[in-house]
Amino acid sequence: MLSLHITPTTLARCVALLVALFAFQATRASEALQFVTISLPPFSFEEQGQARGIAVDLVKEAFARLDKPVSISFLPLTRAQTELASGKVDGVFPLAYKAERLSYMIYPKEKLVEDRISFFVRKDSPIRYDGDLSKLKDYRFGFERGAVYGPVFTTALQSKLITKTDEAANQAQNVNKLIGRRFDIAVGPRLVILYSAEATGNGAAIRELKPSVDQGLVAFLGFSRQRTEAGLIARYDKVMQEMHRDGSYERIVRQYTQRQ
Repeated sequence: MLSLHITPTTLARCVALLVALFAFQATRASEALQFVTISLPPFSFEEQGQARGIAVDLVKEAFARLDKPVSISFLPLTRAQTELASGKVDGVFPLAYKAERLSYMIYPKEKLVEDRISFFVRKDSPIRYDGDLSKLKDYRFGFERGAVYGPVFTTALQSKLITKTDEAANQAQNVNKLIGRRFDIAVGPRLVILYSAEATGNGAAIRELKPSVDQGLVAFLGFSRQRTEAGLIARYDKVMQEMHRDGSYERIVRQYTQRQ
């Protein structure tokens, strides 16, 4: 029979290795997950040095239920995606689904937030919209650089149906440009534009065109392929489902959208 002889030195080394491994796992579990968000009121914004917003509060609630501490910082969208792709952060939110992001990001099943895509004009504008985008092709459109506008408007841009455009760094700037007559129609997530207009004192100066352009913007918390621990995304999905069932999700949304 083959016997295995383990010396006291070897045994001590194995024990030390196991202790170090368990200590590392315990430390990693207690470390705050590093999440990055973008400035997108009312979903995510900074107020008095604190991260606030629908998406921020939903993420905080979900991971509090998972007993996982989180740290949330702000970066521009492009930089945030670069940090995620390089494995420097654990996740970025809110992000719309894009197939090209799958190489470095894992999308959970549960969406984080959603919002309809709408057109906005100045209050005194004669422009009307009946759902036929081709009737608006001669107008100039303004939108936030790098944002998502839904398949209808995106297709109109790609097919050159819409050719006159103006880009802004964020939706607050987009609204200011609309008021300043830099273009004719602003396009973007409905709640984001309304919130940005209110925040800049321009709430009464703009008008939403009906119907909405698209059913909505659906955005997720995108997890890092390099950093996400096994099973975390499944647990996150389960918690988000629980938050819908017990009313916590809707309660958080209403805190920021009652005026809208």
